[in-house]
Amino acid sequence: MTDAEKRIVQLAAEGWPITKIVEEEFPDWDYADVYWTVRGGGQRSARGIKKMISNRLEGLASASKSERKELIAEIGELVTHLYGNHKNMSKKLAAIRKVLG
Repeated sequence: MTDAEKRIVQLAAEGWPITKIVEEEFPDWDYADVYWTVRGGGQRSARGIKKMISNRLEGLASASKSERKELIAEIGELVTHLYGNHKNMSKKLAAIRKVLG
């Protein structure tokens, strides 16, 4: 993975939307290239996860009982992922505040 790709994955993990990554950090890159770099890096943006959770919640009403169990499990995994990212960002922010004094 190149340094640029690592930076893109890092920004996505920090919650940056892909459009902001393109506009502010990589204006020479196509949106699709940044998107696939994020997906290939195993990261999802916070906005992407929020949209996935919303879509799963909307699908609960029309889902069968077995499908509901699967959707609920997936929503739980997505929420856990968001929480883990939040904890990591909180630790980084605390370290930055400590350095800045």
